[in-house]
Order: sequence, then C-alpha cells, then structure tokens
Amino acid sequence: MDAPAWLADIELVTFDCFGTLLDWRRGLATVELESDADYEAFTDACAELQGRERHVTYKQVLKDAIRTLKPDLRMAVVGLFADDLGRVPTFPDAPGAVASLKDMVQVGVLSNCDANHQLDVISTLRVAWDVCITSQEIRAYKPSDRAWDAIVRMGVARTAATRDGWLHVSAFDKKDLVPARGRGLRTCHVKRAGGDVKATADMTIDSLDQLVEMMMLAKQGPVVFEVRNSAEDPDTREEVRDWLVGEMMPTMREVGGLRDARLVELDDGTLVERYTFGGKRDVEDYQEAFSAEHRAKIREAFGDRVTRTHTQYRLRGRA
Repeated sequence: MDAPAWLADIELVTFDCFGTLLDWRRGLATVELESDADYEAFTDACAELQGRERHVTYKQVLKDAIRTLKPDLRMAVVGLFADDLGRVPTFPDAPGAVASLKDMVQVGVLSNCDANHQLDVISTLRVAWDVCITSQEIRAYKPSDRAWDAIVRMGVARTAATRDGWLHVSAFDKKDLVPARGRGLRTCHVKRAGGDVKATADMTIDSLDQLVEMMMLAKQGPVVFEVRNSAEDPDTREEVRDWLVGEMMPTMREVGGLRDARLVELDDGTLVERYTFGGKRDVEDYQEAFSAEHRAKIREAFGDRVTRTHTQYRLRGRA
C-alpha cells in the first residue's frame, strides 16, 4: 500500500467520535431507531437542534431528537441512552488502530458531545487522549465556523502541532472534513456504515488499519531505542537507578517525537532505558541533537562504573 509522503510529517491525528470511532447506529437500536430511514431522521433532528441560537448540552439534544421521533418511548429509556452514548460499541478496528497510532503521534478527539460522554469513550477505547475537545467545552457544534475556529485554535495551543502537521479523520464530509481542510488541516475520509460515501479529503481509507499501515510506512516507525546500563556494584546500580528516574527520564520526556519513556530492571540487575519514538526521523533528530550530551552527563556522574550499550528496533504495531 502506497503511503503519501506528507504522512511522515504528521504530528497529531484527531478523530470525529460517533460514527467514526464508535458505531452509534448499533446503540440507536435501544431507542427503537434501527432502519436507515430512522438513522437519517435522527441525525437530521440532532443537526436542527444543534443549530439553535442558545447552546444546550448534547445529552439534551439527544433526548429532544428521540422524543420527536419516538414520542411514546419511556423517558427512562431515552435518558439512559442519552447518558450512556459513550458506551455504544466501537467499530472493530478502532481500539487497536488508535493505540498503534499513539505509538507514533499525538492522538485526540473532536466531538459533538458532553464531557461525561468522553469519559466513557476513554474507557470503551482504552485510550488516553493527548487532546480532547467537546462541544460542551466550546459551547458550539460542528460544523459551525464558531466550533471549528475554536477547535483549531485550542488544538494548536494544547499540542503545539502545526496545521499542516495535523491530520483529522472522519466519516463525514461537510461536518468535519470540509471545514477542517478549509482551515489548513490534512484530512482523511474513513468509510463507515452511516457515514458519507464520498468526501473531499486528502486521502480515503476503508478502515483505520490502513491508516496505521500507511503511517508506519511513511514514518518508518515506531522505533524503540534502548540503552542498557550495567554495573557490578549493587550500590552503584541503586545510584544509577535514582539518577535515571530523577534526571534522565524527565529530560527525555521533553524530547520531540518521543512517545513513551520507561525504565525496566532485568533479573540480572541491568537497567534498561526504553524510549519509543514515532519514527526513524525522530530517533535521528534525537541522536543528532541530544544523545552526545546525555552520554556526557552519565559519564560525568558515574565515570567508568557503568557500561552502556545501545540498540534500536522497529515495532510492527499492536495486535
């Protein structure tokens, strides 16, 4: 599969949530909205309610839309659906793809929903977003200019990503992809049941697994860079452990392109610094800018009491 060259420059991938990551059509069956016509009527009703001048919570939008379409449905059933929207099933590819992308770039969600819905989404997907922007926070709904202007401004401020280094993924053209592209973001259309068949986007994929494959090809990553620290003296090992935890690891977490940093102690007492970079270029940038300085620091602290060896290898994505 060919990967666009610009994918190598992507620093942030954000997603629309409902209909892109979570299959809310399956959840709508609990409020007796199961056909294609039901789904279309429901989304139209939500869009009309979101366009009101006075902002209301998404939970209220959901309740009002369902009441309009199913006036005889018990209020307890309607309320439960509106409260638990973030617990509807995910599309099968979503959890693994988001986790794999998080090894290479920052990941986030831009969603027409309330904050409590995203708390459930985090639990459902088992992901910690690097950035999360909801309609409740900005008091506006996509695709309005007010919403998208706020989203882009806040996204850049919170992640330090550039607009051309930001890829937004959605199943919806006019709600997401057109306004995102109009503000200088890269865009990716993922085909979903209930989503738009065609879209104006920089790339189109059949599944999020394809996006992971192309990102891995473009970035030649993720790459794990390991440093093994060996010392014969137990007291020295303890000193090195404290120094790595207190000095080196915090410094490394500030390095651009680093996605994860952890210290592992092997059975023989070897201390392994394990750093996951988004791609080959990120490792090369680190080695050029910082690695010599970091080696000098540990030599200054411990001299020849510590033996350090370096290895690196590519990850092949998560199962």
